[in-house]
Amino acid sequence: MVKVLTAAAIIALGVTQALAGEAPFTGKEAKRMLFSPKATEFVVVPQDFMTEVDIKTLKLMADMPEFKAVLYYGAIAASPKRGLANKATVAMANHHSVKAAEAQAIKECNALRGGGPKCLMVAYIVPRKFSEQPLQLSASATTAFRKTYLKGRGSKAMAISPTTGDYAIAKGDGAADAALAACNKSAAEKGATDCKVVIQDN
Repeated sequence: MVKVLTAAAIIALGVTQALAGEAPFTGKEAKRMLFSPKATEFVVVPQDFMTEVDIKTLKLMADMPEFKAVLYYGAIAASPKRGLANKATVAMANHHSVKAAEAQAIKECNALRGGGPKCLMVAYIVPRKFSEQPLQLSASATTAFRKTYLKGRGSKAMAISPTTGDYAIAKGDGAADAALAACNKSAAEKGATDCKVVIQDN
């Protein structure tokens, strides 16, 4: 599905970025907040430098098999000076929030643009029927939550890196510490150690 956002909707999307409260959610609470990992929407964000052809191109991209398989949360950034058909146009996916995907896409795009105005967002990939939730997980993390975390009883925890999109699940004694350590080890390979436990059951 493809949407074209109005200015008001873009603002609303930009502030819908809560990952979790101070205390971790239980598995039961998390289950109610997460979206299907298989259903996505491709949201076009018109910018002043974009032509009608650019918008049509993005809509065509949304229907391509490779883009239908892109995992949320995702973002596409482009250089206002270079346009869409340029190596600076960058897509990032499988993050835990739109903001995180946007930050990475903008960072990579700016590194490739070779001067001129800074890159801007031109599209997002979000879950189908997306709405603000206190907890947001990437499509891959949501799948792992459903297939691994929810299986079995006892102590368990899930940690995520808001910056990189990494995550880890651990079970048994010391699950929270184990999940946190595994997540940070993975995230450290991308230059971050910001993992936090967002789901926990004892």
